[in-house]
Amino acid sequence: MFSQKSNVTKVITKLLVSYESKNMELLSNIMAHDEDMVSFRTDLSEHFIGWEAWKTLHLEQWEVIDETKITSTDLTVFLAEKGNIAWFSDVTNWNFKIKDNSIKINNIRINGVLEKRKGKWKIVQIHMSIPQGQSIEYE
Repeated sequence: MFSQKSNVTKVITKLLVSYESKNMELLSNIMAHDEDMVSFRTDLSEHFIGWEAWKTLHLEQWEVIDETKITSTDLTVFLAEKGNIAWFSDVTNWNFKIKDNSIKINNIRINGVLEKRKGKWKIVQIHMSIPQGQSIEYE
């Protein structure tokens, strides 16, 4: 069971690294490419269905972001009894650099569901949001 949790944790770490490095190949390798994969973000309009919508969103965002550093502060991973489904939650702090502006957003909540497919863990559902009332710090 510990080994499975460790493998899921590695996938979540790859998720964060893919954002920091703007690495679509890495992100693609850990995500389900299902038409019904579901993802949410903070804004009401940010409800995405399918891998292609998620991919397009990130490619567009990565075009304007120069640097990203993400710090995980509270990762928790759970496994279903049969060992083929996992879910996680985390609270993360993000530092961005866009042109000459540094932006810091703390307490971004991330949670999601993974499914083990052909021996590999894939994210099948994900939600990321900034808590209501969260201020964004510009440095």
